[in-house]
Amino acid sequence: MRVLFCLRPAAEGGEVLLADGRDVLASLVTEAREAAILLAKARTAYFGAGAGYPSQVFTVHVDGRIPVRLRQDGLARWSPLVPPHLPALRRAIAGCQLRFRLEPGQGYLLDNHRWLHARTRFTGHRLCLRALGEPRVPMPPGFARDAFSARPPTTRDATC
Repeated sequence: MRVLFCLRPAAEGGEVLLADGRDVLASLVTEAREAAILLAKARTAYFGAGAGYPSQVFTVHVDGRIPVRLRQDGLARWSPLVPPHLPALRRAIAGCQLRFRLEPGQGYLLDNHRWLHARTRFTGHRLCLRALGEPRVPMPPGFARDAFSARPPTTRDATC
């Protein structure tokens, strides 16, 4: 879980950008199926410094849950197969993205395994409190595979 709480907004910019990972994957399945399948393959992404943490954007679990993990900064590196598909991923994110400005006293709480989150560039002295944690009541990670009208990638697709 992630909590972000605004104490002081930026003079300009700093809007919150949120996208539901389920909607992003559903868009990819419909518009760029090959990208959806590739982004669910193991070890197609490396997140973090040094050797990185080998991962993938969408992890398809045996129980049907699909958590999402994505970085788009200098701590993300990709398998050579992925870069041609990044524009489709970015279009899918932009197509279902929520954008809003937090005012003092406003914030949000979201499932970090389901929601993609970012912010726009800003100027001025923006001050927000951020916390990561685990919920008191256990929650399954991500979203259910059966939440799709279009067929999402399967474990078999992701391991081809």
